[in-house]
Amino acid sequence: MSSLEKYLYSKGLSKSTVEAYYKSILEFIAWLDKQNIEAEQARAADIMAYISQLRKKELSNATISIRLQTVKHFFDYQIEQAHIKRNPATHIKIRGIQRKKLYPIFSKEELESIYQNYQVTKETEGKYNNRNWFNIYKLSRQRNKTILGLMIWQGLTTPEINRLLLQDVKLREGKIYITGSRKSAERTLELKPYQIMELMEYQLTTRAELLKLHENPGDEFFMSSPPVGEKKGKRNDAKNIWKRLSEEIREKNPKFINFKQVRTSVITHWLKGYNLREVQYMAGHKYVSSTEEYLVNQVEDLQADIEQFHPIG
Repeated sequence: MSSLEKYLYSKGLSKSTVEAYYKSILEFIAWLDKQNIEAEQARAADIMAYISQLRKKELSNATISIRLQTVKHFFDYQIEQAHIKRNPATHIKIRGIQRKKLYPIFSKEELESIYQNYQVTKETEGKYNNRNWFNIYKLSRQRNKTILGLMIWQGLTTPEINRLLLQDVKLREGKIYITGSRKSAERTLELKPYQIMELMEYQLTTRAELLKLHENPGDEFFMSSPPVGEKKGKRNDAKNIWKRLSEEIREKNPKFINFKQVRTSVITHWLKGYNLREVQYMAGHKYVSSTEEYLVNQVEDLQADIEQFHPIG
């Protein structure tokens, strides 16, 4: 494996993406060689000439944009190897790329209501209080309320919540550590003051009770409840949480689509109060371009405000 391929893998790209990017970079290097241009001497004008060459092949803007991305990776690699100091492709963009439409966002008040509307117990508590299944039901809802807080205030994804371990939740420090993955970067985020007591209660009480319901408990922070009809679960599977929780949220919030919609809303609001790099870190995006995609919703939200408060005519 070449050092360039190792560099691409270090960026969290999948095997198929690395193979495609590597092939594209080799084509770019071949083009430079044909033009008698040394990679170390390449300028932005040279890259624009390369893009013009791609346009002659009648490639789509989306394909050319991907090719440009590989060129940027190549020059970032050159910087890492100390062959050059600046990436000549940094400020080059392909116009006419339509960004994907993100989910309709919740207002801050709507996000708050999703959390507040999720009640741990219902009016039937007194009737079923001594039933074993109802006790498990209450434990699962106490757990879910805590999970919702991490989604709404820290913007965690469902896989990140699935991966949380006991040592990741640092209650004394008031922080939570989120491990990185192939798709996301590690980060440490501040907990809200009111979350700390909730997380502490979950860890010391709710989780302790859920642990008793598993034959082989591990260090996962969030424990699943046993399937209906079973006294104990053979393994902890946090993935079982999501379908039921989605249904419960949708009962009170018909606008709710899925948990990605919640995260989209959280990041969109972050962009109004923090700069792009800060939000990139908070969201765990490996590339700032991933964060920039959420600016689409921010602009649409701003336009909605303009139309509301300054209607035409």
